[in-house]
Amino acid sequence: MQRNTIWTVPILLFALLCPVFADEPKGVTVSLRVKWPGTSVLLETAEFLASENSNAFWSFIETWQEPNDEADDSCWGAVYASASQHLSNGSCMSLQQALAARQYTAKVEMLRNLAEIPEGSCCQVELAGQILTEAGQLEAALQKELQPSSEPQLYSFDHIYSSDPQTSFRIWHANNASAAVLYGTPGTTCFQELHKLLKDAVAKQYTEGGVPLTYAVRPMLLEGCPQLGPCSLLGTGEVLHLAGYGVEMAIKNMEYSALDDSQVAAAKQAQQEAGGLEGGPGEVKGFLLGRLLERKPELEQELLTFRDHLLAASSSSSDQTLKVWDLKDLGLQASQRIAQAGDPLRLLTDISQNFPTLAASLSRLPANASLAAEVRSNQRSLPAGANVMLMNGLPVDVTSLELYELMDRISAEVRLTDMLKTTELHVQDIQALLQLRATTKSLDSSSIRIDLAPYSHVHWLNNLEKDKKRYRGFSRTVTDLLIPSFPGNLPSIARNIFNAVFVVDLGSAHGIGVAEAVVRAIGSRWPVRLGLLPIVPEVLLKSTQKGATEASTQQATSVSGQAAQAMQVLDSTFGAAACLTFLSELLPQDPHANADEPATLTSAQIERAFMDAWETAAGQLTNPKASPDDLELAAIEPEDAWQQLQDSTGVAAGAVQQTLEATKFAHSKGLVTPDQEGSLWLNGLVFGGVLGGPQQALMRGIFAEMQTLQEHVYYQAIQDDTPDILAELLRLEGALQRYNPRILEKPSSPDRQDVRQHALDEEGNKPTGGWLSQLGYLYPPGAEDTITAITHWVCVDPNTKAGQGLLLAALHHLQEAPAAEGAAARVGLLYNPADTAAEPSLLARLLLATSQLTSRRPKIAGFLTALLSDPAQLTQLGSSYNSALELVQRSGLNLQAVGRALEDAQLSELDDQLKAQAELTQKLLKLPAGSSAVVTNGRVVVVESAELGVSEEFGAEDFGLLELYANSQQMAPGIQALLEMALTEGRAVAGSLADSQNGEAVGECEEDTSVGKLSNAAMLASSILATHGVAEVSERNQGLGQAVNALQGHYCAITGHSGGAPRDDVPSYLHVDVVLNPLSKAAQRVAPILEWLRSSFRASIKVYLNPERELSDMPLKTFYRFVLPEPSPAGGMPQPPAAVFKSLPPRQILTLNFDAPEMWLVEPVIAEHDLDNLKLEQLGDSPTLSAEYELEALMLTGRCMDLHARRRELVTPRGVQLHLGSPKQPHLQDTLVMSNLGYFQLKSAPGAWTLQLAPGRSRELYHIESSTGTVGNSVQADALVEAATLNKDYQTAVAIGSLQGKDMLLRITKRPGFELDDVLESGNDEKSESLWGRLTSWASKPNPLTEPALGAGLQPSCEQQLSPEDDPNTIHIFSVASGHMYERLQKIMILSVIRTTKNPVKFWFIKNYMSPQMKRFVPEMAAHYNFHYQFVTYKWPSFLHKQTEKQRLIWAYKILFLDVLFPLNLRKVIFCDSDQVVRGNMADLWNMDLKGAPFGFTPFCDNNKDMEGFRFWKQGFWKEHLRGKPYHISALFVVDLVRFRQTAAGDQLRVVYEQLSKDPNSLSNLDQDLPNYAQHSVPIHSLPMEWLWCETWCGNSTKEYAKTIDLCNNPLTKEPKLQGARRIVSEWPALDEEARIFTSKVETQMNLESNEPQNQQQAEIQQDSGSTTPSDANPGELKSHGGGDGGDIPSTLQYLAQQAEINHVFQEQVKSQRQEKSEL
Repeated sequence: MQRNTIWTVPILLFALLCPVFADEPKGVTVSLRVKWPGTSVLLETAEFLASENSNAFWSFIETWQEPNDEADDSCWGAVYASASQHLSNGSCMSLQQALAARQYTAKVEMLRNLAEIPEGSCCQVELAGQILTEAGQLEAALQKELQPSSEPQLYSFDHIYSSDPQTSFRIWHANNASAAVLYGTPGTTCFQELHKLLKDAVAKQYTEGGVPLTYAVRPMLLEGCPQLGPCSLLGTGEVLHLAGYGVEMAIKNMEYSALDDSQVAAAKQAQQEAGGLEGGPGEVKGFLLGRLLERKPELEQELLTFRDHLLAASSSSSDQTLKVWDLKDLGLQASQRIAQAGDPLRLLTDISQNFPTLAASLSRLPANASLAAEVRSNQRSLPAGANVMLMNGLPVDVTSLELYELMDRISAEVRLTDMLKTTELHVQDIQALLQLRATTKSLDSSSIRIDLAPYSHVHWLNNLEKDKKRYRGFSRTVTDLLIPSFPGNLPSIARNIFNAVFVVDLGSAHGIGVAEAVVRAIGSRWPVRLGLLPIVPEVLLKSTQKGATEASTQQATSVSGQAAQAMQVLDSTFGAAACLTFLSELLPQDPHANADEPATLTSAQIERAFMDAWETAAGQLTNPKASPDDLELAAIEPEDAWQQLQDSTGVAAGAVQQTLEATKFAHSKGLVTPDQEGSLWLNGLVFGGVLGGPQQALMRGIFAEMQTLQEHVYYQAIQDDTPDILAELLRLEGALQRYNPRILEKPSSPDRQDVRQHALDEEGNKPTGGWLSQLGYLYPPGAEDTITAITHWVCVDPNTKAGQGLLLAALHHLQEAPAAEGAAARVGLLYNPADTAAEPSLLARLLLATSQLTSRRPKIAGFLTALLSDPAQLTQLGSSYNSALELVQRSGLNLQAVGRALEDAQLSELDDQLKAQAELTQKLLKLPAGSSAVVTNGRVVVVESAELGVSEEFGAEDFGLLELYANSQQMAPGIQALLEMALTEGRAVAGSLADSQNGEAVGECEEDTSVGKLSNAAMLASSILATHGVAEVSERNQGLGQAVNALQGHYCAITGHSGGAPRDDVPSYLHVDVVLNPLSKAAQRVAPILEWLRSSFRASIKVYLNPERELSDMPLKTFYRFVLPEPSPAGGMPQPPAAVFKSLPPRQILTLNFDAPEMWLVEPVIAEHDLDNLKLEQLGDSPTLSAEYELEALMLTGRCMDLHARRRELVTPRGVQLHLGSPKQPHLQDTLVMSNLGYFQLKSAPGAWTLQLAPGRSRELYHIESSTGTVGNSVQADALVEAATLNKDYQTAVAIGSLQGKDMLLRITKRPGFELDDVLESGNDEKSESLWGRLTSWASKPNPLTEPALGAGLQPSCEQQLSPEDDPNTIHIFSVASGHMYERLQKIMILSVIRTTKNPVKFWFIKNYMSPQMKRFVPEMAAHYNFHYQFVTYKWPSFLHKQTEKQRLIWAYKILFLDVLFPLNLRKVIFCDSDQVVRGNMADLWNMDLKGAPFGFTPFCDNNKDMEGFRFWKQGFWKEHLRGKPYHISALFVVDLVRFRQTAAGDQLRVVYEQLSKDPNSLSNLDQDLPNYAQHSVPIHSLPMEWLWCETWCGNSTKEYAKTIDLCNNPLTKEPKLQGARRIVSEWPALDEEARIFTSKVETQMNLESNEPQNQQQAEIQQDSGSTTPSDANPGELKSHGGGDGGDIPSTLQYLAQQAEINHVFQEQVKSQRQEKSEL
């Protein structure tokens, strides 16, 4: 507290003294508001609780009561206090920050938009199509028999009242339940009454049966409800401001002046009138810093930095200029000052965010040699200047660090830590468990190898080691693998190094492709041993059905069966050559016939191929050296051999059985499933997909395997004398005997019930007490007294054969399985009877009693194996206790202990334990009664369940696979090593170490309680960590934790602890390790976040400073603030967050850049000054400039994929059109799918929306298969989530309920008959139609397959009048301007176009960079000068390398997004720079033929010889690259959008940009360099020179012919643009004066109207609509178009319904005003 006081006093004094100085410090304040109304803090709290724990949510809404105190701070405290009762300490910290940041406001707004409730109603229930508002109505409705219903619509994000909400939602989604939704505010009387009725109805259905009721609550405030109290309304009725963004004040390069000289002149005049003087009083402004330093020497670095701020505030920009030699050690000098500070984190923030004013003083600081040496040593491990952040051991990407994503991650870490506390481990062990996740590699199922030895079912077709004739000339030296070769070439080595087996159905089209690939590869002498394992689908299907009868010769009648048997007979009779001949004969005679039709075999083809192969092979046996057996075979005629195959006699006697066994073998090995076409087995690796065909799959597999083989050869594990390379490779790589996808692969759906991960952290699951400590376990030999981190619970009914079989498999695994790498395992037996009310059988009691024995444990497994393996013993056992004891005695177990347990007096205790186990399996693990399952560290794998439709043969080998999964995905080895160390260091579990009651029950107490409890703790920890998933840490980041831990930190490391060093007995939820360059952009953002983590979450922080050691340029040229939540110091209502800059340099020109998260689209709405050219000394008496931005939209982005595409280029279906809207207005936004990753983006707002394929060709060709539209972000790309299709296969639901926007996966599939069609190509009935006609028809043609009449309903309401896009006479011009000067020039450009072009004109303005004044001005100008306009915008895609400078961003927007920026029915557009003056008729350019090119540019002039030295394109790289083509200027160009989209020019430009932009030295003039560089693939039509004249490059002799004049910058004269405009363009002053007069009138009128609420509301609506027309306003235009901003998605459905009507009324007013003006 004392330190903070001393630091505050100088600042307060400084603030008091500042007014006496001439150079008063100036500042900037920037805030961000949302577009929707403020939301209730109470409801945001409820949503936070729901995200933490559903039980906490229900407890909160049931117990919340409105307090009597109405003050905001009191209400805030009451809400927080009520919620904190249901949360841990860590979650309470998360709640404080979530409310301060308004993290859940989007979720509350989304739920509000789902309801349409009449005003004045406090609560309502939607049930089976009824709206019920009274308790009596609801009670009467619930008494009636409910029916399954799809209404109301439920979503996965709904709050469903159930012990298992996911299961309840799944039952409703399957249309097997009725749904009820309660809308209302917790705490109100009606809410409590209706909630109780619905809750009781849900409970009643479990006792009385009937149709299940799925009950969901959607908390919301209902307008006009009289029951709402002040605390419920807290947060509403006010502007809601957000945190989570950055603001940058960049020092602008003023090489070319961009100031509006009219504003500069006004500011100078005001300063002279005010009598302002420069200069100031003496050193450090009167502060006696020496005296302060004597009193507080520990604050030396802070006081020095404060001195620097004072000096910088009074210094001019020239005073701060540094020489090159002053820059060299700035990184080390800054690190030194930070490391020596009393509060280094705070100083780190100060220096990184205010570096330009501190650089000069830092450069004078003597460098510390010890710190420099330590930094140099650390940079041997990590690159200089690298930035790394680890949170609890997991990497955090500092380049894309976003607040709300980070808050979600922090909450998850807090929840995980709280869950791990149930293990009762010590604090340091819990912290180590969290760190463990970063060292665990996820299981890659593609790297698992399967051993097929002895290959008896494989038909090998060649052998490189024996076929010396075919492979003559091949080397036999394996080291030739190490010789470099050309890409695509394989080393010619006559060894069986690559061994490939196709598991295939030869009767299928895929089988024909495999046969062709194999024949071609062997004929081409590929150095690969190839084989086939034919399967029969009918046999495969039967082998997956439990209890199915054995397949018989019926399979011989199928084509697949015949082909497989033919291969079997030929191979067993003649060998590989005959099989190869057979495959060759199967291939089509004309490979080009019906290439698009999938080929399949017929029985006649197989017969012909078999007889040809038999005849050829038999003919080769007739030679003098043939044996009698060979001659006997040769004598069999082909027809007779075929008949024997048909009859399964003679040479084909065993073929059927061998074929059946081969198919079962393939299935038992996990090589094929009924839903697979087949697979490729290559050296043990299994490749399931065949994308690209068998030959491509084979090549991919070979080259993927090459590196592994090269490593083994290099390290001499495989040598020339290795007899069997394949067997040795499988041994080295640890090949498995079986592959079971259900075990080793993650479930494709989160709702899957037969395989799921369960966290065992429920109340009572503690290692030292409860039922967990009562379980007995069986151990492998020698592992009885060691910690076992893998626990198998075998959940069975032992009275069933399925249960006994699973128990035997587990016992065999314990006894016979070899010791595997990784953690040790144990087996526990859990009772899961079919009838829980029945008395347990003697067998169940005996199993429990023996499993709990703690002595002679090695004999238990043998006893149980012998008992369960012998049906006679089980029969003898019956219910005879004597027989049971006799069996125990013969086995050598402790007869006394078992006998005592089976006595009548003890039976009740055993039965109670069995009952507890049954409850555990059925309630905790959610297993159906009587089912069989294995639960490995909480991961449930159901083996046998009629209810779930699962039946699988589960063997001992499968337990080995479960342990492989546990070692990889459940972190078992790391947990075991960690707990073994804890045991060695004397740390057992933190609970009581009293003797276990388990041992007393059987009369023994020999077990080491610490070991057993640590094994229980290991199981709990593994289940908890696995539930959160293995961290997806890239290989690049795998070693970051070790590298950071190895760094030295004596001089360059700083720590940050809240309240002193952390205590071992008080866990810190967050441990943050950071490597940071203090003078980097990452530090500007990371440093304040670290301070926030320390103060808000008591995080333990360590920062290693990693500066660049030798600098040649200023590392930071910007001031920066990152806005974080600001809780109230007194614990009351938080302060609205804002970015605050103080003491910025007043004389320098600054540019304000808003650093928004990827999924936010923001724009300035209040800014009096030019945010591009801020000079703070022009603020006059005002000390602060204030600017406010608005969250315009939350982005909906995603990837659209067609994984069933026949052609690779169609996997990302470019050109597919998507519409986003509501059920009532289905087309509010639209866009195209890019070829680049199938990317698409749409503007959205909180709510539940409908995403659909647009009517026309997109909907005709495709239907939606699945999407992740209603689930959260961070969904794995391969997670298949069923689309909420709303009963239509062309649309899916999309929920936007997070400030992180939405990133989704959309999977679409071609309709039957359209598999090879391209959406951009015409159908059969459209061959005569132009591409333009096809594109414009997309939004108008109904789909005859699904929607005969719906298309007409999507048309504009005014059909008789053409929109400007459809009017061929309208000229479309787009432009972009940023800053008041360029907006002034833009107005002049618009006037010049209107003066010279007689056609109607529509201007398209890129909205991203327009000032608020310009956005308000354009509608007035459009109405006055009679032109159309529309604002368009596009958010920079996340997959593209992003520019950081605003000017380069503007350049990029001119060229990179032309295909998605405009609506699809716009066929052409002209770009015109803001600083141009147009003299020619733009219609001439509009109608110009571009000769098939997608766009046309004007080449640079070359007749101004003074500029010859600046024409870089005539020399060096550009001269060579252009190869005679001209270099064009980008100030004016015309785009044929139809041709542009048809040729995918936008996709090509983005690919080239991504390749070049990462090099900072390329694309210097981005908007010109990119199209000129790419013109060899994206052709440019060169426009006539007169279309763009520029004094810099063109001579005055051609000026009189110029149709446009561009005010290019002149690198020779550096003449200011406005000065040059007056000199160069004769008409410019008159145009400028006209624009100035009209602007003044508009601003005066707007100031007058600002006091009229109604007019102000209409102005805001007009601004938001973004698209207007003059007197012939077309209401249809008010709808948004492809990426355009014609109609933003509003914040409420009511607003949506009213938008068109309000705009129509406003347009009528505009028309009236224009008429009045014209009359005047």
